[in-house]
Amino acid sequence: MSLEDRFRNVMRRYPTGVTVVTSYLGGKPHGLTVNSFTSISLRPPLIGVFITRGTTGYRAIKETGAYAVNILKHDQDIIARRFAEDPPDKRFSDLRWYKTAILELPFIEGSLAYVEARVSSESNIADHTLFIGEVVNAEIVEDAEPLIYYMRSYRKIPRS
Repeated sequence: MSLEDRFRNVMRRYPTGVTVVTSYLGGKPHGLTVNSFTSISLRPPLIGVFITRGTTGYRAIKETGAYAVNILKHDQDIIARRFAEDPPDKRFSDLRWYKTAILELPFIEGSLAYVEARVSSESNIADHTLFIGEVVNAEIVEDAEPLIYYMRSYRKIPRS
């Protein structure tokens, strides 16, 4: 087994939260499922997302200079799949969404929270770009269990 395969198998055992990163592309709402989202700093509040260069998600963030991270709720696995698998121009079809409070970025109805950020810097790493965003707003919409990705499937945190 190659190092790449062994590495992939190890990383599948690391559970992550599931988000949809949203912005605009050509004035239309755009989003993609992302689990490579992280808090970087509290002072100043900074977050980061890794996006594959050349994708429509990459182009949307570059064009807008801002993004929102929609933190998905435990029952939104259909949304996660839609934003990971459907063609980009179909992802918002028949989907209820609102504009975030400050930057007016797309917020997907039913998500448990969102963070709005303006891109403050970016770094190219292999085939991805790390977009570091200065947080301008963070809101909890519903205090609920998050959606988790583990061993190639979406999971819920079991209640104890």
